[in-house]
Amino acid sequence: MKSKILLSSIFLLTIVISPALMAQDDYYRPDSIGKEKPQEKDVPPIENKKLEEKKSEVDFKQLPFKERLRLGGSFGLSLGTVTNINLSPMAGYELTEKLVAGVGPTLMYFRYKYYDINTAYYGGRAFLMYSIFPMVNLIGEFESMNVEGSYQKRQWLGSPLVGASYSQPIGGKFIKAVHFTALYNLNYNNQIDKYSGQNLSPYGSPFVFRVTFL
Repeated sequence: MKSKILLSSIFLLTIVISPALMAQDDYYRPDSIGKEKPQEKDVPPIENKKLEEKKSEVDFKQLPFKERLRLGGSFGLSLGTVTNINLSPMAGYELTEKLVAGVGPTLMYFRYKYYDINTAYYGGRAFLMYSIFPMVNLIGEFESMNVEGSYQKRQWLGSPLVGASYSQPIGGKFIKAVHFTALYNLNYNNQIDKYSGQNLSPYGSPFVFRVTFL
């Protein structure tokens, strides 16, 4: 009798314990471990940068005409054997965030005391300015000037100029920066007066220095 009671107790205990053991076994299964909520992956910095650049490009293309317009001008001054004072109002337009194109007329007073030249020159220029660094620009320009040579004969000089500028932002609506510019005249050695043999360039040198507000 006691044996039957003991066997019955063991059988009931087995029934009670088995579900708990099975649940514990499921808990430690490899496929049940780590079933947590998946974490969101951070977007790599490179992708973030590309998205920002794309957004910036879209925003720039949507700017109205007046927001991309630049107005200003340049002036130059040279004193000594050759006196050169020039003024040139300019208008530019931002083709891209880094590239600006523009045009402007030029008026210049020129005096060369050794040859008794005292006259005014006039003409115009067209230019491209590309930003390679935040404050450094490469510049390509073509300037056409009507100058006076021997016997007061006037003629046109074409001057392709290349160079660079250091720019300081000033935050204006149309005049956005002041540019300290150095250019080289690629055609300087060909601008010779056929009568006197003298160079007709109003700058007196292949190097041209300007301060431009644009």
